[in-house]
Amino acid sequence: MRFSLEIRPALPPTSLAPEEGARAAKAAAVLALLTFIIFLPVVEFGWVNYDDDVFVTNNEHVAPGLKWAGIKWAFTSADIDYWRPLSWLSHMLDVELYGSVAGGHHLSNLLIHCAGAAMALFALHRLTRQFWPSCLVAALFAIHPLHVESVAWIAERKDVLCGFFFWAALWCYAAYVSAPSTVAYLRVFLAFLLGIMSKPMIVTLPCLLLLLDYWPLRRISFEGRDWRGILRDAWPLVREKLPLFALVAVLTFSTVYSQHRVGAMADLTGLPLPFRLQNALTAYVTYLTQMFLPVNLCILYPMDYQLSVSRWGVALLPLLLITGLCLWRARRQPWLIVGWLWFLGVLVPVIGLVQVGEQAHADRYTYLPLNGLFLMLVWSVAAWIAADARRKRGASLLMVVVLLACAGITRTQLSHWQDGLAAFGQALAVTRNNATALNNYGNALRSRGQTRAAIPYFADSARIKQSQNALLNLGFSHLELGEDLVGMAYLRRAFALDPYGANAKDAYAITARDGLASQDPIYAKVLAVAQAVRGRYDESVKHLERAAQLAPRDAGILLDQAAYLAMARREVEAIEVLKRALELAPGNLAAQANLAALLAKQGNLAAALKLNERTLAADPNNYRTRHNYALLLARSGRVAEARAEFERVLTTDASFWPTLQQLAWLLATRPAVRDPAAALKHAGRAATLVGPRSPSMLDVLAAAEAANGNFELAVTLATRALALMPPGKDAELRTAIETRLAGYRLKRMHDE
Repeated sequence: MRFSLEIRPALPPTSLAPEEGARAAKAAAVLALLTFIIFLPVVEFGWVNYDDDVFVTNNEHVAPGLKWAGIKWAFTSADIDYWRPLSWLSHMLDVELYGSVAGGHHLSNLLIHCAGAAMALFALHRLTRQFWPSCLVAALFAIHPLHVESVAWIAERKDVLCGFFFWAALWCYAAYVSAPSTVAYLRVFLAFLLGIMSKPMIVTLPCLLLLLDYWPLRRISFEGRDWRGILRDAWPLVREKLPLFALVAVLTFSTVYSQHRVGAMADLTGLPLPFRLQNALTAYVTYLTQMFLPVNLCILYPMDYQLSVSRWGVALLPLLLITGLCLWRARRQPWLIVGWLWFLGVLVPVIGLVQVGEQAHADRYTYLPLNGLFLMLVWSVAAWIAADARRKRGASLLMVVVLLACAGITRTQLSHWQDGLAAFGQALAVTRNNATALNNYGNALRSRGQTRAAIPYFADSARIKQSQNALLNLGFSHLELGEDLVGMAYLRRAFALDPYGANAKDAYAITARDGLASQDPIYAKVLAVAQAVRGRYDESVKHLERAAQLAPRDAGILLDQAAYLAMARREVEAIEVLKRALELAPGNLAAQANLAALLAKQGNLAAALKLNERTLAADPNNYRTRHNYALLLARSGRVAEARAEFERVLTTDASFWPTLQQLAWLLATRPAVRDPAAALKHAGRAATLVGPRSPSMLDVLAAAEAANGNFELAVTLATRALALMPPGKDAELRTAIETRLAGYRLKRMHDE
């Protein structure tokens, strides 16, 4: 491996020889395959409750798949963040291919990333004509732990798509320099345009091309030239890129406008320029540090809003020193200044000078910029080897160790992206005062039916940052638990924070006249909640019917309406409403799960099982859905499968008492899987969690004792269960317990 360090004449590169191209193609295939293997676990991951729902599962334009209305919206709208039609179309295509199965969407991210890694190798090889250094930089791009977020987060499809077209543009530019023509230039322009249509972060590409003109393309030289001569020679290269700069100008204006319009851009009066500069400098140093020490990575790093002179110095000094070193070595080691300016410049759109979002910095922002640092590192090692061939073995061993370490850490980091619970659990483990992570972790718990466990996280989030979102979640969590006074108090506090915001209307709806519900769906929704907590489900349905008329594309309203219909024992109507909700949002897992439960209640077990299987495929970690699936299997006579599914639930949450109770019942009453000892163990654990005064729990305990031959104790437990049942209620359960009690007195076990 030989590296030439002399300044070469400013001549355009020639085309690659066929054998060089074939060698690069083989290496790219191997790199893509290894990348695929390293990231393969992502195909078993679920959705993350942070942007995945907004971008895909609950997005009314994306969730139906590739439809003309959605395609038109993708090209004409920037109402969520910014104009990026290609990433929207890719999500729509995935819906067509995989539906709501998260693994399929993850697979697409992975395949695009693998293609991007291969394209990186092609581009670097054609630009530099150095094979092994190009392979190493492409490998670092492919498997560095900082890039896990872009690959493992479905919502970051825009990153991997943009990355692929970024490398494609560099490859096309190298071909253009080799053989300039209008067609070759149009290929560069098209790749750049497609990158912009994926994610606007690629806007710095024209400036990067000017850097590459200096090295490795050698189209301009600073050797022995005055500034006038340099500018005179540089102008044709700048003029050549004016069409690209024009595209950047149009996109920059539209992006800033759309970000401001949708509220993604922070209010600059709230974040003064000195603070934004300090945070930007700190972020640069953080990314530089994380490149060499990629530990404690997570989905969201909270902003530190304190200004400090010491932080300015700690951040600014290393950046100035590295910049000075790169300028000093520019003639002998031009890759240093090119790589350093690549890193600094490509980060500019997301470094925080114009703050977008609430994060201080983000792993995904390094997907393209970090390659400049990789280039600096690898070419410096290659030059070190070239100075003394005896260093080759040690340097090669070092690079192998680095790549293996990256692969190992990447695999570990992948485990933090299995779902929202894992992602925000990791964020809470490695950050402090992370209000958003606390709130989203609570949401992930609540979506799994652990509402009581979620409340402390919502409360901590609200303590750190008095946001409407956390207080709303607190309010509705308490309402779900029947604590309506506490819940309504939190709702009032939540909306008092912003009396004129859209969500604030909920607060007024609690105490306002019913007539207000005819003007805005938000009033109707909260009035429906207020009625439901009092058991007036028919009234709740009426309010939501009005809300659905006012917001016909809101699948969430239909989901609530179906729930209240079911509570009012109007199951047939609830089924039809849920079907309408799924037409609006085919990937809505809650709608699928609720429809399955209602179909099962109506006796349509086959359809219910099919729906539950679809829901589990999309969200395999949702143990409430798996619990319901096991119940359906048991009702369908597939008791061995039901037992396995119940036990799988308990590996996720050993304290989920409904599963403990149902598994105990299955093991006590079904001869095909009868296991008296296990039945008694699970029933005892469930009784400890539920308490001693639940008639249904006592009924299960009685069956477990009878299965173990303890009929006298079974009689006592069944008798106590009957005594605790309110007169005139649950007649069906009362009759069943009485029948079983008669059998226990005759020392007969109840079999289902």
